[in-house]
Amino acid sequence: MKRIRKLLGVILIIVALLVMQLPPLGADAASVPEFSVTGSGTLVSYNGSATNVVIPSSVIEIATDAFRDNDHIRSVTIPGSVKKIHEYAFWDCDNLQSVNIGSGLSEIDDFVFANCMGLVSVNIPSNIKTVGIYAFEDDVNLESVTFTEHTRNIHESAFDGCYKLVIFAPEGSYAWKYAQGFYVRQSKFTIYEDTGMIDVIDETVTHDEPDAEDVSGNGETEVIEETDPYGEPGAYTTEFEITQRPDGTYTAVAVNQNTDIYGQTHVVGNSAVVFMDNSSMHVINGSDIQAAESEAVHSDHSDPEITYSSTILKYTIVDSGIVADKAYYMSGELTNMSLPSGVHEIGQFAFSRTEVVSVTLPEGVKTIDYGAFYHCDRLLDVQLPTTVEKIEPFAFSDTPWVEDFLSGTGGINNQLDGRLNASDGDFLVSGGALIAYRGDGANVTVPNGVRIIAAEVFKGNTTIKTLALPDSLISIGEGAFMGCTSLEEVSFGGNEEEILDRAFMGTGVSVKDIPDRIRNVGVSAFDDLDSVTGLNITCEESTRRLSNISYRSSVEDKDNAGVTVYGTEGVLAYLDGADRPYDMTIGEVEGSPVLDRALERASGFLSNYSLGDRTVYDITLRDSSGISIDKLGNQGLEIAIPIPEELKGDKLVILTVDRNGQLEDIPVTVVNTGGKEFARFTTYHLSPFALYSTGTALSDSDIISSEVTLRADSGGPAIRQQDNSVRNWLVTRGLVRWMVFGLLVITGVYMIAVRKKHR
Repeated sequence: MKRIRKLLGVILIIVALLVMQLPPLGADAASVPEFSVTGSGTLVSYNGSATNVVIPSSVIEIATDAFRDNDHIRSVTIPGSVKKIHEYAFWDCDNLQSVNIGSGLSEIDDFVFANCMGLVSVNIPSNIKTVGIYAFEDDVNLESVTFTEHTRNIHESAFDGCYKLVIFAPEGSYAWKYAQGFYVRQSKFTIYEDTGMIDVIDETVTHDEPDAEDVSGNGETEVIEETDPYGEPGAYTTEFEITQRPDGTYTAVAVNQNTDIYGQTHVVGNSAVVFMDNSSMHVINGSDIQAAESEAVHSDHSDPEITYSSTILKYTIVDSGIVADKAYYMSGELTNMSLPSGVHEIGQFAFSRTEVVSVTLPEGVKTIDYGAFYHCDRLLDVQLPTTVEKIEPFAFSDTPWVEDFLSGTGGINNQLDGRLNASDGDFLVSGGALIAYRGDGANVTVPNGVRIIAAEVFKGNTTIKTLALPDSLISIGEGAFMGCTSLEEVSFGGNEEEILDRAFMGTGVSVKDIPDRIRNVGVSAFDDLDSVTGLNITCEESTRRLSNISYRSSVEDKDNAGVTVYGTEGVLAYLDGADRPYDMTIGEVEGSPVLDRALERASGFLSNYSLGDRTVYDITLRDSSGISIDKLGNQGLEIAIPIPEELKGDKLVILTVDRNGQLEDIPVTVVNTGGKEFARFTTYHLSPFALYSTGTALSDSDIISSEVTLRADSGGPAIRQQDNSVRNWLVTRGLVRWMVFGLLVITGVYMIAVRKKHR
């Protein structure tokens, strides 16, 4: 009997071990999923080992690093349900050979397919409008990429290191033009070898595009002479040096360029949303505004000038007064441009990267927004009206109008503008607005007649010691003298009214030096701003951008990072990439005039919606600075709101407004967790939000059941993510299986070790 008992004990232990090799009891494949997908449809990670992967149609987004470093996958099929692939999703998948891109994507994000050494050929479908930064970087075996005419934005770095690549695109299309410049750069790409050695391709490829860049091997620095786009050879020189990354690969770095050139690209566009394609909105020509507002617009969707975001159209000129953000972005049709009277604001990136040569703005224009004419590479002449009151950062950056002036070859506006005499030629002025300064003296006197100083005109100038401002001056722009470390003395004029954010940040000038009459002072305008009370502290949009943390004196605190929600009970929130605490306040409001006006303006565009009941919310987000953050860049704020009783059972949509007050829609996922239904959505800016019923009843398949997908760093004191994560840990590993395993092991050990007593 003793031997039999021991034998049975051993058998029980063996059975226990076999049980652990089986799938969790009572669980289907989703319990240990090949695809880890949240309730909102985000594919967080791929846990399988298949070589040919077909992503499920339930997936809406593919998260950062979802497939990163996966050496099994050789092909991937992305279904039409996928609307977004986040950066680095397929980074370093060395054996990935083919990608089938679905119809739901509009963008290939930054670094998505970078370092995929096995990728040979890619077809970019017509729905892809944008290819991001280093999207296919160092795919050294990539031989062909095929574009349609619909792709309108390919970042210059998208195919860096693809030294075998041939780009196929319709002649005359954006991708075709991009390819011409790419081949010039490609002729000097480095070849990455397993041995770590670098060679340089010897062949010289000649094309029409004159923007050649060069890199040299052997760790040396080489000077490359470029052709001036306006006909003068040798006008630009750029030096590159080869540096080795920690992973053994290499990169080329420009060492004598202005370090802001490409850094500014990131700053201007806030990281992963650098220059979003104009396909982000469906635009209507400004001349069609009156007709469109009075009746529904029946657009021909084949019109190449019409682009889309979701289902709601937008105007290029809003209410005849605001040129919308990115309204004409990358348009190749503009050359000499003038705007109608009545326009008072030029939106962010409104004309960025267009072919415009000259600009005349009408009297009445007051504000030129962030990046409005950024990188207009042919813009030689700008005539500003005397009504301009504010010019935001990067408004005219990287235009010949400014760059030629700074290099000493320009200055035409000082001769043409009879309204101002800039006697010493160091000041680029138009319409009384000081746009650029090229002097190097220690004592600077701004000419009389200058009414406003545009953003960052003197930024980083370390030679200025004293500054004299004229009586004509009324406004000092954002960061105008930021980083002028030698500046210690300022003689103010007699009529300044405002000093905007960061104007004298990093200088020796004290807020106590300003005249008592100046009451409006921007955030961080002076290093000692907190030492004076009684001022009206103002705040510009750039300070309210999430990415501009340094502008707000916000404190990093990774131990307490996340979002704490106040206001409406039960709301959860999660901020992607949060590295410090944030407070989000959400509350129901009776209505929103801005939202109602947007609905009225877009009434002819809402044929896809049958709007029913609604609940309107006001949402604010703040960090430790206490400043309200409006624009989130690429860090999406995920919000889950308990569905009000009157909206339960219906399909839902979020309607909100953009920066120009135009209507936008945000898709909503209905999630059931803990017996409660939540409306879950992700936003990248904060405005009034209205949760609408579309009047259509939900089916059971429209509601996603989930235990832990409503991620939140804090949703009020009663709701914590970790409470459900423990439960999830137990469930996904098969609680029943562990119980059976433990019981069998304990019984087996007992039968082997315990001797039976004899009477």
